[in-house]
Amino acid sequence: MVKSKNTASKNTKKMTRGNARDAIAASVERLYNKSAPLLLGEALLLGVIALFMAFKPLAVLTTLMFVLGCGLILFGLYRAIAGFVVARPYGGGWVDVIFGLANVVLGVLFLVYPAGSMIALLYVFLVLFLFKALRALIFAINMARARFGHWVFDLIVALALCTLAIALLFWPMAGAVAVVYWLAITMLFYAAADVYMFIELRQLKKAVDD
Repeated sequence: MVKSKNTASKNTKKMTRGNARDAIAASVERLYNKSAPLLLGEALLLGVIALFMAFKPLAVLTTLMFVLGCGLILFGLYRAIAGFVVARPYGGGWVDVIFGLANVVLGVLFLVYPAGSMIALLYVFLVLFLFKALRALIFAINMARARFGHWVFDLIVALALCTLAIALLFWPMAGAVAVVYWLAITMLFYAAADVYMFIELRQLKKAVDD
């Protein structure tokens, strides 16, 4: 009787372990079936977009200007119509109408003159970047005079930012193209991460199946 009870207990434990293993295997199988196609599809999509951005940066910038122009037109129309609706019964909202029409005009300029609009937009951001760099330089000079903190490092960084800002003012397109390349490299890293996750998931499925 004791032996039969021990045998039954061992069989029960084996069955429990087998059921747990089957549940884990089924869970891993579901995870693999759902995630593997998404990981591969996302990696392929990101890789194709990254390569296109790397080989056609100007086309990417032109597309971005087109999207930005369409967005400005839609936003401007919404603000103008909303402001006009408010302005009619209550006599207000004309600021929204003017602001909306200005956005529409700006969006049309982005669509008609993408290159010129891109350069103008870059100069706006570069001027703001130059002001930030000059503020950092003034702060670093004050720290250097006081001999306080890591003033040497602050001064080097501020000088590098000012040099970069001045260089970009003379060659703005180089900065825009560099941003596109940076986005392309970032997308390639994400694609590589998806491929790595797919490989790890595949190995996990194989280990569970074995």
